[in-house]
Amino acid sequence: MGIETRVILISPDSEITPGQVKSKILAMMSEDASMADAGISVKETCFGALVEGEEKKVREIVDAVRKMDPNGVFSKPRGFPIGDHRICRATRKGGARPGFHQLELEYQLLPKVRKALDKI
Repeated sequence: MGIETRVILISPDSEITPGQVKSKILAMMSEDASMADAGISVKETCFGALVEGEEKKVREIVDAVRKMDPNGVFSKPRGFPIGDHRICRATRKGGARPGFHQLELEYQLLPKVRKALDKI
């Protein structure tokens, strides 16, 4: 199994907060010793959270988080690991990190995606 980093996005019209997502993930990690062995890292963001670790465990986490708001929580792979110095705002100079504007646009579209999913 490889290492995967995923972005978990919460629709802006959701009642779920990034803090609740992080708490859910941390609770899962404390209940399941194999999560700790999988090297799971989590970082709360303004859009939701970043989760990194063994691919299978990351997918389990994403599935559990999606159950909190099935049509309002989304995820996608991230091309860089958490804390990667090439895109970290703490070490980069000037402007938004690569991919931020795309993520921002996708985030703004999530209520429309929710509305479509609710109709299915």
